[in-house]
Amino acid sequence: MGNRVKGKTKKKSIKAASSSSMGSTRKLSRMGKKLKAGNAGLTATFISRSSVLKKLQITLKDFRRLCILKGIYPRVPSKSPGSKKGQTFYHIKDVTYLAHEPLLEKFREFKTYMKKVRKAAGRNEKDEAARMNEQTPSYTLHHLVKERYPRFIDALGDLDDCLSLLQLFAKLPGSGKVKSNVVNKCKELCENWNAMVVKNGGVEKVFVSVKGIYCQANIQGVEIRWLVPHSFTQYTPTDVDYRVMSTFVEFYQVMLDFVLYKLFTKDNLAYPRKNRGEGGIKSIIKEVDGGVVEAIEEKGGKGNEERVSNKKSTSNTIVIPSSVTARAADEEDEEEDEDSNEIGLEGVSSAMREMDYAMDAATDSTDELKIFDGLVFYISREVPRSICELVILSNGGKVGWEGEGSTILPNDGDITHFIVDRPKLPESFKGYPKEREYIQPQWIFDCSNFRYLLPVSSYKVGSPLPPHLSPWAEESGYVPRYKKEVDAMIRGEVYVPSDDEEDEVDEAGMEKDVPEAEGTDDDGDSDEEDEDKVRKSVATAEDKEDDLAKIMMSKKAKRLYGRMQHGIKEKQDAVDTLERKRREIEREKKRESKKRKVEIITQKEEEERDEKEKIGLRKQCIGGKGRDDKGRTAAKQKIERLKGERKKLGKQFDNVPGLEKKKKKKKKKAT
Repeated sequence: MGNRVKGKTKKKSIKAASSSSMGSTRKLSRMGKKLKAGNAGLTATFISRSSVLKKLQITLKDFRRLCILKGIYPRVPSKSPGSKKGQTFYHIKDVTYLAHEPLLEKFREFKTYMKKVRKAAGRNEKDEAARMNEQTPSYTLHHLVKERYPRFIDALGDLDDCLSLLQLFAKLPGSGKVKSNVVNKCKELCENWNAMVVKNGGVEKVFVSVKGIYCQANIQGVEIRWLVPHSFTQYTPTDVDYRVMSTFVEFYQVMLDFVLYKLFTKDNLAYPRKNRGEGGIKSIIKEVDGGVVEAIEEKGGKGNEERVSNKKSTSNTIVIPSSVTARAADEEDEEEDEDSNEIGLEGVSSAMREMDYAMDAATDSTDELKIFDGLVFYISREVPRSICELVILSNGGKVGWEGEGSTILPNDGDITHFIVDRPKLPESFKGYPKEREYIQPQWIFDCSNFRYLLPVSSYKVGSPLPPHLSPWAEESGYVPRYKKEVDAMIRGEVYVPSDDEEDEVDEAGMEKDVPEAEGTDDDGDSDEEDEDKVRKSVATAEDKEDDLAKIMMSKKAKRLYGRMQHGIKEKQDAVDTLERKRREIEREKKRESKKRKVEIITQKEEEERDEKEKIGLRKQCIGGKGRDDKGRTAAKQKIERLKGERKKLGKQFDNVPGLEKKKKKKKKKAT
């Protein structure tokens, strides 16, 4: 009760409801300090792009570059703050994150320096402007890669877009908006990546589509999928902002350099390579498998290159970057610095040894799955070489090609498969050995996807190809018929289509062609009716069980079960749609084959009829029907017969006076 006197009324509390009669002090104590507009709520959390530019004091072009390099994207608030509708918003924490970026200061320095260069060029001091332009301030993105990907496995998981974009720029012409040095750098990175893919297990899945060629590899347990454009002449469209794409390429080049450095140094190889841009994938793999390990130069600059033996040698000292050993000891893969030091094998931790043993076991297990071991391929000039070379080397085969750098000639007797993409073989191929197989490129892709050497009879030059199936089609639940045939072939069985499939196709194909029979088989109809009754009874029993189970469920479980069944039904509907389309295609193929057979038969009959007519005419010309032994026609025979009869009548009336034939006097020619 405190000091309250008994019998007196209680005073009103300061925290009572505020009214207009209150003073400012009492209002503040009741309601708290009044905040300014824009300092709390969504308005303070999300700010527009124009406000960000004012806060950071940079141009829109530099802001876009900075956001791409830092990996910051616009946010979509739950509701638009204030009256700012239709604007682009950024989170206040992201803006604060950008404000402390060292690149921001580099951009400002570059802008100030370029003002000096333009000023010198404006004063017509060309030499000074050229000298200053060569000393333009530069920057690196190494700290951004380490910042965004603290572990090596994080960088591997984000390589999909990186590889797809670099593969695209490697195919672009190096002129105009895309510089040639950028294109050459992308080509070099892609070749090094392909070599490391072959070394670390190879390409697992390949699919050729209209967009390009999809590839998938497994690097240290991470599945990486990328898209390789077709080897056509690429035209750069005008409605694409190449500045944005070039910024992505700039970051992705540094990122892939870090990944390749990790993969190369793990095999004790120097990166960047000495023979850069020479020989393609095959030469890089030879460097990796040759066993020659080049020491990585220290940052301090000793400059002495040391060669150490390969993994099979018995020496006790190898050159390993110290950062790799430290990361292995911590059992975490992180991006490494360029510094490296010489350490002894005794200093390698047990975790490093276990990782090496695991990698050796993984390579041994992958070597057992090489389906092209002992096969030698030769690629014709019209076949895209890079992707075929990647797939063949990934599966243990040897490869040669028509062009420079090939160690295999086309007339080599060791060639087992000649890859040709032409409608028929040219005459010049007749001089080659007959033991080799001439196949289309799809054969190597299908063999790689199925991990099985398929028969080449369906893939020969000029023959219609089987369907090229996507290796990711199993995710949809639909299994094509060709996959069923190949799976049965792998198991050593012969695929026999089910009775339901045959009946569906046959019934649909014969509905229009075969008329209904006048009589019907009562026994067959009764059997079918009995089977239908049994099926319906089984289905109704299952439905009753489901209904009883639903009754015992709670409302939440019912909703969850309903969503599950809805998803299963949608998936099954999609599979049924694909099955129906396949049956329609097979029906159409059957109809076309029947029509083709009928056309061939009628054509043969017409040819035989024409041949008979020609033979009859030829016989008539020689002395056939209507001609005598001398080959005279009936009309000519009639004329000669009439002439003979006339002569006979003339002889009878020669002695009759008055009907004597007058002899014509021959006129003498004037000499």
